[in-house]
Amino acid sequence: MKGLRNRNAGFTLIELMVVVAIIGVLVAIAVPSFLRYQLRAKRSEAYANLEAIATAENSYFATNGLFFNTGASMPGPVPISAKRPWTLAANTAFAPIGFRPEGNVYFDYDVNTACGCSGCFTATAYGDVDGDSKISALMYVHPDGLAAVCGAGLGGLGLATPIENGVPVFNQVSWNTATADDF
Repeated sequence: MKGLRNRNAGFTLIELMVVVAIIGVLVAIAVPSFLRYQLRAKRSEAYANLEAIATAENSYFATNGLFFNTGASMPGPVPISAKRPWTLAANTAFAPIGFRPEGNVYFDYDVNTACGCSGCFTATAYGDVDGDSKISALMYVHPDGLAAVCGAGLGGLGLATPIENGVPVFNQVSWNTATADDF
C-alpha cells in the first residue's frame, strides 16, 4: 500500500516539461502583443496633443485671422524613446496659442504655416517610441478653402499630407505612412 501511495503523490518529469513548454509558448505569444500595446498607448499621447493643438490653432485663428507658426519642433532637439520634460523654450513657442501638454512627452510637436497659403496649418508630432532611431510622424492637416496645405516642418522632412485609401486625410489626426517607421 505504501509504495502505491507514493507513486501517485507527485508529477512526473514529462508532465512538468509539458507545463513548462506550454508556458513558454504562451509567453512567446503574449510578449510581442504586450509590446505593441505599450507602443499604441505611447502613440495615444500624440493623438490627444495634436487634437488640442488643432483646437488651440482654430481659436487663435478666430481671434487673429491667421494661424500661428511655432517654428522649431519642441521640446527638441531630437525625438528619443524616453519621455522628456516640456521645456521653457517649448512653453514659449506654444504660449501664443495656449497649448501645454500635461507632464513629460514622448513626441516633439510643431505647427507649420509657412507654405504660402493664408488659411492652412499642419501640426505634426515626431517620435521614436520604439527606440529604433527611425522617426515616426503623426499629423493634423488643416487645408485652406482651396485645399492647399502646409507640409511638416521638422528638419525639412517635407512630409506630405497623410493618405488613407488614396484620399488625403484632413482635419483629423493621422499617422503619416511616408515615414520609414511603423512604431
